Amino acid sequence: MDCAFGVGAPQIEALAARMGGALELRVANKPGEGELNLGCGAEHVQKGRVPPAGYEAPLADCGRACSVDGDADRIVFHYYTQQGEWKLLDGDKIAALCASFVRDEIAVLGLEGLTTAVVQTAYANGAATSYMRSLGLQLPMAKTGVKFLHHEALHYDIAVYFEANGHGTLIFSDKATRALLDAKQQAEEAKDAPKVKAASRLLAARQLINQAVGDAISDMLFVEAVLGMRGWQLEDWDGLYTDLPSRQTKLPVMDRAVVECTEDETRTTAPASLQPALDALMKRFPQGRCFVRPSGTEDVVREIGRASCRERV
Repeated sequence: MDCAFGVGAPQIEALAARMGGALELRVANKPGEGELNLGCGAEHVQKGRVPPAGYEAPLADCGRACSVDGDADRIVFHYYTQQGEWKLLDGDKIAALCASFVRDEIAVLGLEGLTTAVVQTAYANGAATSYMRSLGLQLPMAKTGVKFLHHEALHYDIAVYFEANGHGTLIFSDKATRALLDAKQQAEEAKDAPKVKAASRLLAARQLINQAVGDAISDMLFVEAVLGMRGWQLEDWDGLYTDLPSRQTKLPVMDRAVVECTEDETRTTAPASLQPALDALMKRFPQGRCFVRPSGTEDVVREIGRASCRERV
């Protein structure tokens, strides 16, 4: 398997050396080769919907690529189809892969009494939400920001959260860990190989992924492990669902505090006339979805819109 990074870090090259050929890792846009994150990095790729510098065209010897930011806390994946179309797999797609992995292994074990969830923000793509719902997982909403997502995730035994920019993780409660250890022991005693494998995989995921903070390197290794386990390429993963087209923009304002939102930021509460206008707008388009929220750092209002096709966004 090939991986080319949209932005590099010394730790990634060190990791490549330690992999012993199990996974080829080639770093592009290394430190010292240009300004940090300029034309590359997870944020640049995800927000701009463009490939990173050096990957503007298909590379014959690169099966798939991922981009991480300079401090390696965010990651997104991308690839070119056989037709030469560039495709992005963002944080929503990473969350979907994590969620499907957890659901499948828990189903094999038949564990009851464990709460499982995927925590999302208002920015989550509607197609991703529909897919997660089809898995039978709980879908709590949280305010934008990893600290809010993580706090909400702690209410569940096993929880996944990723922002669209690829900042996120998979966490296990102490209760879930004990249940998995018990399930593995019981399966070993019963010589139930499928259950032993399922419990072992979940426990290995717990050990591999960084549960304290977004960690692009551990997230990358987790994704590669799941893809390898399933025998998938990025096209197979991308096929879990098709993103609804969306657009994001921001509007400078004199005072962002004028716009107020509900706790999960999915609806505005002030000015009073704003949400009714947004509701009327959404009704005009198939699968229409839009919301606005004040920025937490600058005097702008952030806007996002989605619909069933690009021409309607």
